Amino acid sequence: MQNQLALSGERIVEKIYPQLFHHVGMIRGEYLLRELNQNIILASCQQFVKDYLDTICHLYSNEEVWYRFSELTNAEANSLDGTKEYFDERHPLFGYRGTRRLLACPDEFQAEAHVVTEVYQTNPNLSLIFPFVNDAEQLKQAIRVLRQHGFTGKVGTMIELPSAYFDLDRILETGISKIVVGMNDLTSFVFATVRNSQWHNMESPIMLEMLRQIQDKARKNKIDFAVAGYLNTSFIQKMNQMGIECILHYSSIPEIFNLEIDHPHHLKRVKEESKKIQRSNL
Repeated sequence: MQNQLALSGERIVEKIYPQLFHHVGMIRGEYLLRELNQNIILASCQQFVKDYLDTICHLYSNEEVWYRFSELTNAEANSLDGTKEYFDERHPLFGYRGTRRLLACPDEFQAEAHVVTEVYQTNPNLSLIFPFVNDAEQLKQAIRVLRQHGFTGKVGTMIELPSAYFDLDRILETGISKIVVGMNDLTSFVFATVRNSQWHNMESPIMLEMLRQIQDKARKNKIDFAVAGYLNTSFIQKMNQMGIECILHYSSIPEIFNLEIDHPHHLKRVKEESKKIQRSNL
């Protein structure tokens, strides 16, 4: 089974191992912002994101390209140049993340919606994903704002919160075309733990049963379904055996497939530089 590719701002010049990946299942918008250390409300950041999306959409012109709205933690957002809305939160997993922040910061939402809508005019293969969604009502609100900006393409949502999982029936009725389960966050919130701890087991019977239920409902509603995150080989094999595609990070290709990539350190470098800036702002 072919899986899907996730990009985090890597400057690729050709399709990445097309025998393994049949389209770009996710571009993580927050890493474009963190690479520049700029908020999306700045014109230079908007141009940077636009140019990147144009490039990827052209490379994959005959395939879907899914862009995920920037999914910044509070500390990440506060440290970006140009940020106007500051929220005093201490826990990195909670609070104004993803779609919550988009709706709370209309200037940022408007700027990002403007960029993707402009790219979509010449790249109809561009589709959008909303991250960190509470429930169907919040997702409908976000989609309504996006449509008001003129974007008419496909829209999808992440399922990362137990509240979204429990509201899945209503979420499936919002007009979305794709569901992506964020395995790292969903597992963290289900087991009240952090990544790499002994309790963070995304292969547990509980998580696998949740995925089976989501898969069944997505199939009945003819909605695409995939899982994403920092996934290991064992989990990927389990998913593929279940008929579930995985969205795999470009940076994980060497570890998962033992294959070379042109930008093996890009993501690590962006994370390290971003965290340095966050620490300096404390």
